[in-house]
Amino acid sequence: MKAKNKKGFSLIELIVVMTIIMVISVVGIVTFTGTNEKARDSKRMADLEKIRVALELYKQENGIYPTDAETYLVTEFLQEWPSDPKDYDYVYTQVTSYTYTLDAYLESGGTSVGTSCGGSPAVTCNYRVRNP
Repeated sequence: MKAKNKKGFSLIELIVVMTIIMVISVVGIVTFTGTNEKARDSKRMADLEKIRVALELYKQENGIYPTDAETYLVTEFLQEWPSDPKDYDYVYTQVTSYTYTLDAYLESGGTSVGTSCGGSPAVTCNYRVRNP
């Protein structure tokens, strides 16, 4: 009796391999997306810290915080105003001459602070740095 010469894969084998590849791909994409969000959030927090340091330097020289941080801090205390990785806004508000808030939008969530951080579609800021 002559043995059958099998060439190629059966339909079941192909379906099993395709399913395994799809599962691995989905896990990789979900992990990669979460990592990107965390990286962008870390950059936002670092940007706010950079602005905070510039504000403190400004206050040390002038005795009060500026009314418009971007106008007064750029060139003298910052080379340029930091930009959000997804084009949202960093919102500076001078509460009094001696206090301020800095707001940003974090993709990983947070508590709404009631300030619009711009963007398209518009989002509400959910991260705040305040002094004191």
